[in-house]
Amino acid sequence: MLLSFHSYKGGTGKTTFVSNLGVHLAQQGQKICIIDTDVNGPGLHSLFDVHFSATLVDFLQDECKITEIIYKPYKNMDLYIIPSKACEEDITSMFNSPGEAKDKMLEIIKFLKRQLQVDHVLFDCSPGINKSSLLTMNIADRATIVSTIDIQDIRGTYILSNMSSKLGTKSNLLFNRTPRDKSDEIYAIVAEFSKKLGASLLGSLTFDDTVARTWSRKLVVLEEKDCDYCQQLRTIATRLLVP
Repeated sequence: MLLSFHSYKGGTGKTTFVSNLGVHLAQQGQKICIIDTDVNGPGLHSLFDVHFSATLVDFLQDECKITEIIYKPYKNMDLYIIPSKACEEDITSMFNSPGEAKDKMLEIIKFLKRQLQVDHVLFDCSPGINKSSLLTMNIADRATIVSTIDIQDIRGTYILSNMSSKLGTKSNLLFNRTPRDKSDEIYAIVAEFSKKLGASLLGSLTFDDTVARTWSRKLVVLEEKDCDYCQQLRTIATRLLVP
């Protein structure tokens, strides 16, 4: 399955969630690849401590082969990472048309499925509404929008969900860093919001000091697998993969 992850603003915890989700699924015996398509502010490689020589951007610009941009950070699980490097352009502007950009991305996916037998591809997309993010959303089987309960985030989530609907991609909503003491109240509110949008509510992740203390430098699913965040993530992962 092709799963894209979006947010209206930066700082929602999207990359942290996608990274921990990928590791969790790989721990369950699935073959996973996470692709960092946030070419304006890439960060995936930091969480996995990947030291790269070639990236997604290099492949898109025909400067290397597919095999040179795929990294395997752990020996004991089938988890692959395709990092990106900072670039002023977005993905689509590297090509003459959006169709060419889409074909190049699909070339990567075809390789992952045929050569590595990857079960799921996770796209960590750039925040906001931009051509790169919409391109990935259009490719994906499902788009998950990660939001906080900040009013600007919620308004942006509304727009992203509508864009997903127009592209014909099923959308899921995930609310992150919700206050623990008001979790039931907030869940009722976001459930009603999701219903109005016609989107599936994957759930909410309450604020967890364990995650905050990592400073985006390590993965809690490896270090603190029994924390509240990890338990909630496992439940959300199950919902996400329901056909």
